[in-house]
Amino acid sequence: MSDMTLIAEDILNTIHAIEEAHAATTALQNNVDTGALNAFRLKMLALQERLEKLKVVLDNEEAFAVDELVDAISNAYTGHPAKYRKTPRMNA
Repeated sequence: MSDMTLIAEDILNTIHAIEEAHAATTALQNNVDTGALNAFRLKMLALQERLEKLKVVLDNEEAFAVDELVDAISNAYTGHPAKYRKTPRMNA
């Protein structure tokens, strides 16, 4: 699976995390108690983690694109991805 496919999956997962955080917000607004507050905090922390990961990709999109291209060229000539990358592998 390519990094670009994994990045697209990360974007989709982030959208789902936003929807879950919104649902937790609504639940908290309708029923203010410790359980609802804890659920809200957990959803917001999960959303924050996803957004931070996505921000790394967006801040370095050119480097990710170049590494993806180098991997494709390396696969074509040597049969395996390049060993050196400027960016971390998305599936690691």
